Amino acid sequence: MRARTYRMTVSSTWYDERRKAALEHEMHFKVARGADIRKVRKNLAKRGVDYFQRVVHRQSRRWIPKRKIKVRFERERPAIKTERRIGIEARSMEFRGRQWKAYPLPSRVIQYGKKKYRRRIGR
Repeated sequence: MRARTYRMTVSSTWYDERRKAALEHEMHFKVARGADIRKVRKNLAKRGVDYFQRVVHRQSRRWIPKRKIKVRFERERPAIKTERRIGIEARSMEFRGRQWKAYPLPSRVIQYGKKKYRRRIGR
């Protein structure tokens, strides 16, 4: 299989009564993988949405249902080799009146596949 670079954006918008402003969280995921395009997109979307929900809940104390989260993919590009890690760039935006204010959030790196728990038997 040829390696391809996948780029995905996960975002959600809502209105915050306390701040009297519309808020948006958005995360950009990037990874290079060599499997079937549909399979990689499905795995990346599942991993991205779960991660997005947890981070937004930790930061704003608001749980966003999966149906309110938008997932969009850019066209795949060739990559030199596959990676096991997903790079994440995130930002939070606030819209009040006619003005957007963007606040960058720290970049993160997570594993593409979740680690399987293996029970140890005897030593």
